[in-house]
Amino acid sequence: MERRDDRSGFTDVDRAADPGHFVRLLDTLTAMDFIRTYKLQSYELLDVREGDHLLDLGCGNGDDALELARRVGPNGRVVGVDRSETIVAEARRRAEGSGRPVEFRVENAHHLDFADATFDGCRADRVLHHLEQPRQALAELVRVAHSGARVVTCEPDFETALVDSPSLPVTRAILNVNCDTYQNGWIGRQLPALFKEVGLVDVAVTPFTVLLGDYATANQVLGLEASAQRARDKGLVAPAEATEWIEQLQEADRAGRFFGALTAFIQSGRKP
Repeated sequence: MERRDDRSGFTDVDRAADPGHFVRLLDTLTAMDFIRTYKLQSYELLDVREGDHLLDLGCGNGDDALELARRVGPNGRVVGVDRSETIVAEARRRAEGSGRPVEFRVENAHHLDFADATFDGCRADRVLHHLEQPRQALAELVRVAHSGARVVTCEPDFETALVDSPSLPVTRAILNVNCDTYQNGWIGRQLPALFKEVGLVDVAVTPFTVLLGDYATANQVLGLEASAQRARDKGLVAPAEATEWIEQLQEADRAGRFFGALTAFIQSGRKP
């Protein structure tokens, strides 16, 4: 049975029972203050200038590419790419009538259909943890960037996820299941080395810890209920333990003492 809040579905949105669910989920996440905050940081690290040609890998609903297009101005160009035809169609719809120099294409992140040294900057936001070969995708970003271009990625490390709970073993089991749901749940900690492996220089890491002060937000970001169900289905926790864990978190939320967090990392580097 497909879980509607299963983030692993981003690996192949078009084959999901309801592809539009992922469009709506992206909007829910993008509306969160902390996500808007780190996105602004990533734009600054990309060092966007008027007239630049930029690539936004894993463009989602297109909102970031549209903002980048505003920043490069009429003489610039932004290309947003995504694997999902559903998501690219939504991005194109949102760009209609904007007058901004932006286009959206369906592309395979592992084999981009662009010539070498095409872009003045490349960005990937919360996409590499969904990919089978993140190093290959990163190498492609470097290939299509020209010398001196900035490459910026934004990725969580899902094993940094935490919630305050009296049930330590159950919490560890469920949160580890959440991490392992993704193709690359550790990508946040792996990217500094990968940036250097693909030849980037001036590599910098900016940590960004997200504080999750209520149950609803934490459930949206960490998929608490889906992870509890998955851990139960795998036999890692007993059904009663999974149910009690969720109830404890919800009770903490009602009492005003819920706490959770997740650390993400903005990586930047320059192609020599």
